[in-house]
Amino acid sequence: MNKNYKAKAWLNVWVIATLMMPAMVWGAGVAMVTDLQGKGTLTAEGRVRDLTILAELEAGVQVQLAAGATLVALYLDTGDEFIFKGPAAIVFKAVQPDVTSGVKPEKRSSSLGKGGNAIRIKPVGVTQGAMVMRGFRTGARIQLLNMHKTRTLETQPEFHWQPLQSGVKYQIEITDDTGRSIQEAQVDTPSFKLPASVALKEGVPYTWEVSARLPDGRKYTSSADFAVAPADVRRQAEALRPAASAALSSRIAYAAWLDQMELKDEARKYWKAASNERPDDPRLKSLAEQ
Repeated sequence: MNKNYKAKAWLNVWVIATLMMPAMVWGAGVAMVTDLQGKGTLTAEGRVRDLTILAELEAGVQVQLAAGATLVALYLDTGDEFIFKGPAAIVFKAVQPDVTSGVKPEKRSSSLGKGGNAIRIKPVGVTQGAMVMRGFRTGARIQLLNMHKTRTLETQPEFHWQPLQSGVKYQIEITDDTGRSIQEAQVDTPSFKLPASVALKEGVPYTWEVSARLPDGRKYTSSADFAVAPADVRRQAEALRPAASAALSSRIAYAAWLDQMELKDEARKYWKAASNERPDDPRLKSLAEQ
């Protein structure tokens, strides 16, 4: 039996579960923080913690904004954004927030609702229990930089990994869900772009493996799994994509949508950009480094 075949049965579960994701109902949060400048705290069930971007806001939580702070919160069901200026005290209710002290918020529609799209974003970090993937091979020694546990918008994706040392040649192989090799190549750089002559099928789980042998005889290898997103998801991603000049809150909301659609590599680009703009936010920093 091919070395990759056993994993494919589990990967098929992942593909089916992932394709069903837009129809699923997510957690109890009513809103999510999509931007924060300055100091804010959140009080829930008697506990107080610092507010961060992407924090989930459940019905009944209280937020305190310091003087000069700005908070943008997105209501997950309606797609309405509310912009608050501190100092302010806010209670997040099921349908809309209630400012108990301070200036009333500005309300605007999220860019994710443009064109009549009904998009519901789930809080980032909620584990989708049905998703099963194989992940890295045990004992892997080459650090893979992308195309790991992700769907991709690219039909000819480019694979990247951390180089071992100069002068090393790498062997890369891509196999389909039956374990059949569809592409093999040897390269002397830590990247490989799939040629246009190789056609990947939508929704099919693929495995890519990269290996190298050092002059001292030691062999290093890593592998990971990915799938090409269906055409309708790729079209939706293009339609929803905010302009580079869009407000940070819009770009964070879009990144959260990419994340829930398992477009992890694409989302990471936005997390990195957002982290550069809000370098003090620990949640963005963590997502950018994943």
